[in-house]
Amino acid sequence: MKTTIMYILALFLLAGCNSETQQSTDNETDHQGHDHGSQGGDPRVAEVMAIHDSIMPSVSKIMDLKQKITIDLKTTDSLLALKPTGDLKRRKEEAFTLHLQLEKADQEMMNWMHQYKADTLTKLDEQAAATYIADQKMKIEAVRNLMTKSIKEAQIFTEKR
Repeated sequence: MKTTIMYILALFLLAGCNSETQQSTDNETDHQGHDHGSQGGDPRVAEVMAIHDSIMPSVSKIMDLKQKITIDLKTTDSLLALKPTGDLKRRKEEAFTLHLQLEKADQEMMNWMHQYKADTLTKLDEQAAATYIADQKMKIEAVRNLMTKSIKEAQIFTEKR
């Protein structure tokens, strides 16, 4: 049930990010409904949001791969019930690990989106704002790396079955 709710929330978030096609001229809302902050076109903010925007479509890839791996897990469980072998046990362990990695990558993206507060920048002095943006860049890069790695490994797994 919890997983279903997470899927639905992720789909709503993804739909919300992609629903507006009209480009805004306002620097505070220049990303399809996301508030990027009002730092007057601060290139540091733009860089952080560009990373976010580049990986946001990967959420749907993660959902698709999790579904494929879930099906593989069920199939492997059925085969293990008929004839337990070392290969099947290893396959199940690998599938389970990959599913957890995908889940973590998805959750980390959601966590980053929920904790990032663009309006925080308007309340900070220049040094604090620079520190905040550097921290956010580091966090979203870590999310990107986690998503990229988990997707790549899951794709390799699903393609060899």
